[in-house]
Amino acid sequence: MPAAPARPLAGRTVVVTRGKGSEGKDALAVRLEELGAEVRALPSIAFAPPADPAPLDAALRGLERFDWAVFTSANAVDRTVERLRALGLAPAALGRLRLAAVGPATAERLAALVRAPDVVPVEAKGDVLARTLGEQVRGRRVLFPRPAEGRPETVAGLLAAGAELTAVEAYRTMPAPPEALGCLAGWLAAGEVAAVAFASPSAVAAVVGALGDRSALLRGVLIAAIGPTTADALREAGLPVGAVPAHYTGRDLAEAIAARLGPG
Repeated sequence: MPAAPARPLAGRTVVVTRGKGSEGKDALAVRLEELGAEVRALPSIAFAPPADPAPLDAALRGLERFDWAVFTSANAVDRTVERLRALGLAPAALGRLRLAAVGPATAERLAALVRAPDVVPVEAKGDVLARTLGEQVRGRRVLFPRPAEGRPETVAGLLAAGAELTAVEAYRTMPAPPEALGCLAGWLAAGEVAAVAFASPSAVAAVVGALGDRSALLRGVLIAAIGPTTADALREAGLPVGAVPAHYTGRDLAEAIAARLGPG
């Protein structure tokens, strides 16, 4: 059997939906380019501070009150650590708590900025994380920094497990202006794109909202999701999901796209 080509995505264009103002290239874009793809970054979402930072600030100033901190995105880790530093507090203070991360990307971010988490569930979904924690958080004080528009499953699951939960807004996710996404429809209509990759439900909502009736154009390309929560958001929008990696990281998503699009 001939060896697989080193650059199986050569000649293919992959659109990566990403946060507006993201610095540098993320692991997904880097790996796609290593695999030969032309990557077009699309700033689909932007991040903003919480509408009222007081609850987050109060929680961070009183970290000694908590037993656990739970994170369901790398962005939540970034914004929490950023706010700790703004308050003159060391990220190491967060590391004295037990830490839980929803999946590999969030775990990697915690390991880079604080320390490796104590719990990472086998499936990167908020409700699975809550069930995995289970008895470990019963009667324990749990801090949950989350986006303002976060999904309810993690909160519901932690409360059902008996946690004394403090869920605080750590940031807001906002769609980029529709005109910033308008180029995607043109690329799709011209047949220039082989795949579009999504790394969050917020990116899905932003892109689908901006495309409107033209969302059907996405059906003509491979739609890739970094994990099951993002895949669920795509299906809820009526879009087929063609690639979801076994491990929910940017690098693995790139490999999943190459497996679907590369030479047979």
